[in-house]
Amino acid sequence: MVVVPGVLWPSGSAHAACADQTPDISNDLSLECLIGPRPAKTSSDPTLREQSLYRSLLSELSAVMALPVLDPADTTGYSGFHFSFDVVGTTIRDPGNNAVGNYWSGYAQPDGTHSQAGVRHVSGSILPVATLMLRKGIWLPLPPLPSVELGLGASNLLQSNIYALNGYLKFAIHEGYHDIPLPSFAVRASVSRIAGAPQVDLTIITVEGTISKAFGVGGTFTLEPYIGGGALFSIARSQVIDTAPTIDLYRGPANSTGFSTTEALSQKIVFPTQDNIIRWRLFAGLNLHVSIFSITGYFSYFGVGADNGFDLTTLPTEAALSRGNPAGSAAACRSVTATGETVCPKDLSGDQYQFGGSIGLRF
Repeated sequence: MVVVPGVLWPSGSAHAACADQTPDISNDLSLECLIGPRPAKTSSDPTLREQSLYRSLLSELSAVMALPVLDPADTTGYSGFHFSFDVVGTTIRDPGNNAVGNYWSGYAQPDGTHSQAGVRHVSGSILPVATLMLRKGIWLPLPPLPSVELGLGASNLLQSNIYALNGYLKFAIHEGYHDIPLPSFAVRASVSRIAGAPQVDLTIITVEGTISKAFGVGGTFTLEPYIGGGALFSIARSQVIDTAPTIDLYRGPANSTGFSTTEALSQKIVFPTQDNIIRWRLFAGLNLHVSIFSITGYFSYFGVGADNGFDLTTLPTEAALSRGNPAGSAAACRSVTATGETVCPKDLSGDQYQFGGSIGLRF
């Protein structure tokens, strides 16, 4: 990571963030780079604008890593199981559109640098994720319960060390009569825990409903189209982030960097806890099942963030904000000293499209 030399020396202006992205492609997070230029030796505590970039980035990343719905409403049955390899690609904000405000690839700064990118070097405007999943029908000794399916798996955001451990529970409220035009209906809840991103603790929860109908074709294979929709909830908690990793805190107050211990510690930050992120999605797919082979094509749409289109330049300056948190608000929210108005970080995430497919064995 390239760091402006001013962060190493007491004279001149310092840049608490990264002046540029790495030359090599990497979709790993670099949340320290969301912190913009600072005068030398000053605190790197995130401003309300920088907290908004953090929230928007994690909102879009959550859509990228959320578990897709790559199976119809019907379960595999009490004795069935389904092993699959899934690949999806999800769009993000155009990494070249600086006018929108690009937390993926950075902003042009007044000092001529290009910084405040939240990833090391984003691979493009579509981020691919590969997943291995095992789906298993289970029997519960409670007659009122519908058919139940359990899914377990793991995902990887390609060209990164970011992984997700996935699990879901699906209840087939009604598995349709295939000889008459009545659809199947199921509800599913999934949880994805992000690993390989030590700067943030991120849990993604989805809840959705699915409707599908199976059609036999020539007594040879089955086609089962499905549609559905639901909500995505992201619970993000920042870990300690070092905005100046070249500063050694253990050399004493007069170390070779020219920073005192207090000044060096002020470069260690935590993004304040924010309200959970909520997004909506609609999806559709088509499953083909022949013998033990199962192939699925899939498309999904994620709605924009709650504050999409908000102009960050209209946020009050840090000097105009009270340091105290309004009662009943997230820790990241601030009050405007003059008016008492509560201002919170904004989710500027754009609408996102996800497409892909699955190939597997179903027994």
